[in-house]
Amino acid sequence: MQMALDPALKKALYDAAEKADQPRQVAQRLVAWLEALSTGESSEQQDLSFYQNVMAAIVLPGADNAD
Repeated sequence: MQMALDPALKKALYDAAEKADQPRQVAQRLVAWLEALSTGESSEQQDLSFYQNVMAAIVLPGADNAD
């Protein structure tokens, strides 16, 4: 059973990323991950991939983030 993400949750993720001075990509990747989970067809490998994508988008203060 597929359930759509609540628009308020999506907005909260975008707001939290902005408040934490994170790139919009962080929220986009979290939303994509939650949407994939909501389908009920998520695999362990898919979860690991989403996790790695989110972690790669996070900017640490003071860190040299030039990849």
